[in-house]
Amino acid sequence: MKLSVLQENLAKGLATASHSVASRVQLPVLSNVLLATDQGRLKLSATDLETGINYWLGAKVSREGTISIPAKVLTEFVASLPVEKVELETKENSLLISCGNYQAEFNGLAATEFPRIPSVKGKPDLTFAASDLIEAINQVALAAAQDEGRPVLTGVLFLVKGKHLVLAATDGYRLSLKKLPTTKGIIESKELKKGLIIPARTLTELARTAGEGEKENIGLTITKEANQAIFSTPDIEIVSRLIEGKYPDFEKIIPEKGKTNVVIDVAELTRAVRVAAIFAREAANVVRFKIDKKGMEITANTAQVGRNVARVEAKVNGPESKIAFNSRYLLDLLGILNSEQVNLEMNGALKPGVFTSTGDQSFLHIIMPVRVQE
Repeated sequence: MKLSVLQENLAKGLATASHSVASRVQLPVLSNVLLATDQGRLKLSATDLETGINYWLGAKVSREGTISIPAKVLTEFVASLPVEKVELETKENSLLISCGNYQAEFNGLAATEFPRIPSVKGKPDLTFAASDLIEAINQVALAAAQDEGRPVLTGVLFLVKGKHLVLAATDGYRLSLKKLPTTKGIIESKELKKGLIIPARTLTELARTAGEGEKENIGLTITKEANQAIFSTPDIEIVSRLIEGKYPDFEKIIPEKGKTNVVIDVAELTRAVRVAAIFAREAANVVRFKIDKKGMEITANTAQVGRNVARVEAKVNGPESKIAFNSRYLLDLLGILNSEQVNLEMNGALKPGVFTSTGDQSFLHIIMPVRVQE
């Protein structure tokens, strides 16, 4: 292999591919990134056997070839180079790199030892507008569980319901749900009718890397074995295993219409919850809402720190009420809202709080309350 590539492009590609490099290495080759020429471009690939990435960048290729190199040191080295043309050349199982006054030689492994990462052949099965899918991922994936004890809860459910594609995630304490309009292909997809559970980690990585694609579409391909999903743009493929199992019936979690309805300014509520969270850290992050006809009072207290009270203006319909939430869940939600106002519906202190963006019927977020003693 012999080629030249711009330093900033190679550095960006390696940084992106490195997100899929295994952190706990079972095989030495899993700590490597694969470099391969591919139809006049340089392809970078990495995998931890759960997720994988293929990343293409423009290059001037003089000789075809492939090699795998330890990802961490290669990424650090390239990121430290001046913004100039980088020359890459393989010599047996070594990679020679030169850039301006800098030269280096990296010991690598033969490409034949690197695990095979699936790639899209032809057109993807389905396509999504990148902006719509990325927004949906950002609004839903945060509610997925971190604990691997129940694997299905670490994923996001993709499911066709009527005329919508529903994305849903829950960790047992909160539920996030987003509806996207469907195209003919999505409605007819057998996999999406049954429901696909895709790891939230994969989707978060997709939103981060494909978010730079601006107006590009994102393709989705399900492998013939139906156990892997490939999200693709013209320059990037993110490959993930699908999570097996039955996802909980999320519709049973959604409560009936709340008796108390509160409309609050997102910026004001965020500021008040953020301040209350300072006092709530030593008390399981519990923040209390007291709702009356004039608005909302937000409080938190601990014996070690003290107590705070903040008054937030709000439009209230229905009876006065009290409820307490985990401040971390509230801040997660407020951080992904795109509207200026948020709507809270509730049926008392021990019933779930239902949050929606004002003017957006496609998004819903439920947070379970915290039981507190008066």
